[in-house]
Amino acid sequence: MNQLIGDFNNVLDQLNPYNTGSQVLYFTWLVVYTYTAIAIWRSRRAWYRFLCFLVNQLFSVGVVMSWTHTVLLASAYWRESLGALAGTLLLSLAGIHRRRPNA
Repeated sequence: MNQLIGDFNNVLDQLNPYNTGSQVLYFTWLVVYTYTAIAIWRSRRAWYRFLCFLVNQLFSVGVVMSWTHTVLLASAYWRESLGALAGTLLLSLAGIHRRRPNA
């Protein structure tokens, strides 16, 4: 009986959006998704834009995380989320140069 209760608690812990694994996954998703979106927009190299597009799609919310986890974590850790988002935006905008228009 104790084994059954322990197994049930393990399942509930994995479903908890506030556990450490969910937090790591959320912030990893936020940084990777933001960086790849900026890279797709600003990179000069077509192969790099395509690679970032593929990574962006792999890390999209629908594939890696559920919407409910994202909303719960973003609202609970809104300051940290804004900090990670702003830092990633600034670093990726500074590091990836704008594409030249085709003329």
